[in-house]
Amino acid sequence: MGSQYKGTDIDFPIRVSISPQPSKPPAPDLHRYWRSNPDEGYLERYWPDEHNHDAWITTIRRLVARHFPDFGDARIRYFAKGTFNRLYSLTIPGRDPSYLFRVSIPVEPFFKTESEVATMEYVRRHTSMPVPRVIAFSSSDENELGYEWMLMEMMPGEPVRKVWDAMPAAARVRFFAELAAHVKQLVALRFSKFGSIYFGDVADLVIPRQVFPKYPPAGPSNNPADVIVDKDIGPGGRFALGRIVSQEFFFDKRVYYPGSRGPFQSTRELIDMRVELLGKRIRDLSHIEGEAWYCENDRELAHNKDRVYGLFEQLKALVPRLVPHDNGPEDVGILWHDDLSEHNLLVDPITFKLTAVVDWECVSIIPAYETYDAVPAFLSDRDWRPTPLVHLARGIPPNDEFIAADKQRRAAEMGPARRAYHRIVGPLYDTSSPETHQRVRNKQGLAKQLEIASFQRRPWWTAAWLAENGFCEDKAAGKVDEKGVNGRA
Repeated sequence: MGSQYKGTDIDFPIRVSISPQPSKPPAPDLHRYWRSNPDEGYLERYWPDEHNHDAWITTIRRLVARHFPDFGDARIRYFAKGTFNRLYSLTIPGRDPSYLFRVSIPVEPFFKTESEVATMEYVRRHTSMPVPRVIAFSSSDENELGYEWMLMEMMPGEPVRKVWDAMPAAARVRFFAELAAHVKQLVALRFSKFGSIYFGDVADLVIPRQVFPKYPPAGPSNNPADVIVDKDIGPGGRFALGRIVSQEFFFDKRVYYPGSRGPFQSTRELIDMRVELLGKRIRDLSHIEGEAWYCENDRELAHNKDRVYGLFEQLKALVPRLVPHDNGPEDVGILWHDDLSEHNLLVDPITFKLTAVVDWECVSIIPAYETYDAVPAFLSDRDWRPTPLVHLARGIPPNDEFIAADKQRRAAEMGPARRAYHRIVGPLYDTSSPETHQRVRNKQGLAKQLEIASFQRRPWWTAAWLAENGFCEDKAAGKVDEKGVNGRA
């Protein structure tokens, strides 16, 4: 493969699934892929057992060689394990490039693999951003491994976290300026709905029937005349815009809950569904140790359920006040990689140039305001989270002072790179209107509460946000007793 196929008419990526279809509803035993995090007590994804790598390598070799005979003598090694995935490297002697074979646990069967592969191909075709090329994939688990898989080129470089300390200040600025040039192309792509990208040949499987007949709709009226909306999307295009693949919609038990997954016509529809799924989740607690889906966080939510439910109803009541039914300029659809972290940005360790942007799973089209000006997670300080509920229950004090101090440190360290990045990417929408500015502030605050790592794990932070913004009468609602939650040690 690789150079052998250059100049041929092979259309990568190749879907090798038995048939392109959601093979079956989510299995009833998906709880075996989740466990309680011992430090923070929330449900985390994990591989349920230690697989025999030698046996897997034999199966992978046989599976890949069936479609690509040249891989029959490939050198295959265990490479790494990620949040949802297990990876193996494949090298054919005397030939470049190397490849990665990625196996995924079924957190969102069919849709996560299909949308990720299509999204990477869409970005490859319509931007200069360096992303891995997918050679082949299976969005079905009906194979020898019993899991969905993907074969892709291995990209050069090291994660920026490994070389950050060795990068001179000027190299850091140049690195983020280079990334910004690519991101500017990405955010220039505009979309008429919020959802995920798929290949057109599965459109009828990822777009609900009540949406499909109206597809594609007219572009938003707030876009300039020279902006193309839904480029290469819909009838006549290679791609389709379908149901969203996002953690707020499938994380832990959410994958089982009925309700719309989009694509959504308005921000209000998107937010309403996130709120509905959050409400179902906090009332569907596994708080008894030993039962399926048990986690320590659920136990604490159950212990404080009256207060938690009250806070949720306050949050839910805010939606009509903060999110109008009509989209504003800040609601334009943007395809956004929300995990441009120090792990997913690869850099040449000698030249410090950007070599790849990886990990495109769960990348979806969201309202522009939720991208926070399209700033990468690594360049921002938004990754810091207030103390989780379980820590407070254990008597661990809030980390507010630590967060504030670290934000100051990062502002000094990242300041020049942030300015260079902002200067290149520029604004995503017009915020000159005070009304728009206030809407963005309100919507960003609300969106933050609806993230997986927010209300469900840190409800008292939501209480503080409600109080600080005058959204509730109880100004003490956000305060936590120094002894812990409700006085518990």
